[in-house]
Amino acid sequence: MAKIQPLSALSEEVQNAWIKQRVTNIIKSYHNAADVIAEPIQNAVDEVLAADGIDGPGQVTVVLDTDQNRISVIDNGRGISTTEITKYLAPDIGTKRKAFHEGWVRGHKGVGMTFLVYGFDFFELESKTLTGEHYRVRLEGGRSWIADELSDAEPPEGNLEHLQAGEGTLASHGTRVTIALGPRTEPRELKRAFPTAEFATVALQNQTAIGIVEPPQVRKKRDLVASLEYIADAKKKRISVDTQFRYPHKGLDASLKVFDLDAWFRSSRRTHPAARDNKAYHACYITFGPKELKTLLSEQDVGENLTTVQEVHEYIDQHQVHVYAMFSNSAKYRDRLGELWNSPKNRVLHAPRLRVATDGMISSWSREVTLTHRGFNVDRTWLMYQLRGVEPDMGRKDFPPDLHDFLQLSEDRIANEVATLSKPFLRPSKQRPNAPLEGYVLPAVKAHERRQLPLANSVIPGYPQISFQTEPQCEQDVIALFGELVGLGILRHFKPVFFSGFDHYDSYFDYVPNEVSEIVVQKLPGEHEIDPRDSSGVAEFKLTGDSLLDDLLTGKKRWEDMKFLVCWTAGRPSTEKGGDEITFQRADDSTSRQFHGVTHLATLQSAGVRNIFVIALSDLLSKLTEQH
Repeated sequence: MAKIQPLSALSEEVQNAWIKQRVTNIIKSYHNAADVIAEPIQNAVDEVLAADGIDGPGQVTVVLDTDQNRISVIDNGRGISTTEITKYLAPDIGTKRKAFHEGWVRGHKGVGMTFLVYGFDFFELESKTLTGEHYRVRLEGGRSWIADELSDAEPPEGNLEHLQAGEGTLASHGTRVTIALGPRTEPRELKRAFPTAEFATVALQNQTAIGIVEPPQVRKKRDLVASLEYIADAKKKRISVDTQFRYPHKGLDASLKVFDLDAWFRSSRRTHPAARDNKAYHACYITFGPKELKTLLSEQDVGENLTTVQEVHEYIDQHQVHVYAMFSNSAKYRDRLGELWNSPKNRVLHAPRLRVATDGMISSWSREVTLTHRGFNVDRTWLMYQLRGVEPDMGRKDFPPDLHDFLQLSEDRIANEVATLSKPFLRPSKQRPNAPLEGYVLPAVKAHERRQLPLANSVIPGYPQISFQTEPQCEQDVIALFGELVGLGILRHFKPVFFSGFDHYDSYFDYVPNEVSEIVVQKLPGEHEIDPRDSSGVAEFKLTGDSLLDDLLTGKKRWEDMKFLVCWTAGRPSTEKGGDEITFQRADDSTSRQFHGVTHLATLQSAGVRNIFVIALSDLLSKLTEQH
């Protein structure tokens, strides 16, 4: 019997293209602006906390030079030998898996250094080992190679230079990693991603391995000391960074009062709060350990993977699950926290969310708390799941299915429990005042003002006049106008399955191309045959399409979940904010349009080539009423 080796048929050219595609996929897997600092910091923290042979505390310094658009991360670890450095820069070669399962390190997949080398056009690593070996590696053009559409383009080569006494930047053992941002990178400008030193400090605590999350206890051989050097306009500011995660009850002032339910239950036998604590606080927080979680979760709390209570309880014990939970009646608390942390409104660092920490490291992945009912305000609920022995995720949504299952089956119970326990201590929500709210306009007056903005192109040839009388001024107007166009038959091929103001997304469409109206086929034709797998999808409504970027930056919406965007106008052709950019391009032919009636294609810089199909109703009406 003859033996064959299928891979022997691969040519060197095919192998090179395969390698380039693997590296490209790694680069695309990083979607969050914080990844650019999170990856080198994770490597540095893992090294200094787990390495042998280092005296004193582990030190990590992060340098954000907004003038030069460069990032450096310096540690006082053992350094990396020249025999090791080449393999560490290649994809999928890691040496930390055993240490990860023992609880010493957080990263282990072997892709972080590849992201730094080929995700940017300037990469430099300087290292000095405990044995005195001192060198510098520099590689330029990595991101340009990835962007080159020629699959056989040669990857750039790095230069390794041995340094003599007095050369380089390292006075003692350790490693310094430096990368430069540019037009092809995500983010492009350091100043936009981290606009102030104070904001950068919050990001280090809330989005990187510096902000270690406990419990469960992280294993370490020494304490961690971290600092930030922030350079802007030729001025340097140095800040000592707290090496604990900044929970939302930290960093407050006297205007916000927070109650520790854990401490109260430990020290008090009361069933009701004392007079001084009764309805006196803006927020309450508590941590549920494995014992409390197993008591809280009942036979009804099972999922698709964890199908029995026993499996749920075994999962809790296996991963030593703890859940930090906080609840507030006060919108002031949520908004004031962002101000105190100097965190821009388009970031989720302070926002009420569900987040996950694995082996002590916070993930940049987060989402709104999802309750089966809305008895409590989800936008005033914070949940932080903390687990051991689960591979960390830095925003690429690759948590194991069991973890997503556990989040789904437990968050409802936990959110309701913390809200119920908090009720006696929380200040009640303010009732709506009898006097009109600021900015209130009488309906008749508002209607008079709106009539001054009549809907243009309100008559479509062959159809009755559109009943909606005025130009849309808000999202609900857009929904109303779209609904009428569907009812008239103009957009009947887009069949809404539901409209909702409470779910994460506004609507869901079924697309039926054989019901498209003749005028749409003539004016805005798409493809006549659509893959059935593409014939339905999530739809979002906005007054202007470019405002969708705000929801993406706050994490309220995910680009990959959406297929259609319905708006009155697309807005600006290009909008850049928070280290990301959304662009709108007119769909001028049936091939790019794909779906009948689409007016624009929207792209997101961090989402690669994936489009969202846009129906800008103002453009749609103008096109359908053209004479020629």
